[in-house]
Amino acid sequence: MPETPLTAIILTFNEEINIVRCLNCLDWADDVVIVDSGSADRTLELAAQARPDIRVFTHPFKDFGDQRNWALDNVQPKHEWVLFVDADEFCVPELAREIGEYIRSPGDTVGAFIAGKNHFMGKWLRHSGLYPSYQLRLLKMGAVRYRKEGHGQREVTDGKAAFLKEGWIHEGFSKGLTNWLDKHNRYSTEEVDLMVRLRSEPPGLRQLFSKNPLRRRECMKRMGAKLLPLMPLLRFGYRYGLRGGFLDGKPGFLFSLLYASVSIQVVAKVYEAERNRTPMGDDRARRPSNRI
Repeated sequence: MPETPLTAIILTFNEEINIVRCLNCLDWADDVVIVDSGSADRTLELAAQARPDIRVFTHPFKDFGDQRNWALDNVQPKHEWVLFVDADEFCVPELAREIGEYIRSPGDTVGAFIAGKNHFMGKWLRHSGLYPSYQLRLLKMGAVRYRKEGHGQREVTDGKAAFLKEGWIHEGFSKGLTNWLDKHNRYSTEEVDLMVRLRSEPPGLRQLFSKNPLRRRECMKRMGAKLLPLMPLLRFGYRYGLRGGFLDGKPGFLFSLLYASVSIQVVAKVYEAERNRTPMGDDRARRPSNRI
């Protein structure tokens, strides 16, 4: 495949297990940049061996939105179009071709949403992985910014965006289950402020029937916040039942359970946060207890 005039930016932190495969899947991109947040393993060494022309920058990680904005402001992309990739996301040839076709003729759009195909236990979770779940990762320089939302980020743009048909492989468990659990324990903490805010907002139920998948997802998240005690059960039922996760076999069942367990953490941490924010006058909410 001929090289595409595109700057691919990979965010890394201790990604020696993924980085070579990620770079090999980007051999069609003309300019590849790593923004590393302090890897202590062989990530950067292996990256230089796999792609000698790679450019490397380091920046402490605050959140995904901040890291992507820093990259846009500081790595000096060689091209007008930028593709953000995480090291555990792997571009398949069909997606690479679609990206090339899109940037040659983007019309009046300033970016494109890409969906990840979640893999677990060697299987693509077509159903329980909620495919397609989109993120705006391909963008025109100067037209898109990011802001933190929960543990992730949300795009900020006044322009229109396209939705690509192909998705990339996402190996979120490539570092093992313990690493995934540790990471999502942190993510659940970062979801607390978002959940507290969503609980105070109107649900906007009309968006549940929107043709835009992003609006539907936002509405479902607000509904989950409103029905907080039921959120783990609802999320499991949605993934495993309504979205057909049972069709993914044992991996789909376990994957749905794992995300339900993350929801349990979110529920407990939200209630803890709300209790700690009780006005000073209510001594009952602040009284220490020895009960578990």
